[in-house]
Amino acid sequence: MNFASRVKVPVLMINGRYDFVIPLETCQEPMFRLFGVPDQDKRRVLFDTGHAPPQLPVMKEALNWLDHYLGPVK
Repeated sequence: MNFASRVKVPVLMINGRYDFVIPLETCQEPMFRLFGVPDQDKRRVLFDTGHAPPQLPVMKEALNWLDHYLGPVK
């Protein structure tokens, strides 16, 4: 949590709603709020899973995010 405010690059945070390792209310939400990135450059995606979200939707979110910030692959 101490470093979150120093993050200045775009952030994509992917979590499981029922994660028992990194709980939603006590870890995920406070960390997301503390990121030192403008709101338009941070995105949070919650899946209705535990600690390991499904891989295909995670890959889709990550690739869309990277295409947005780095440009599509040619």
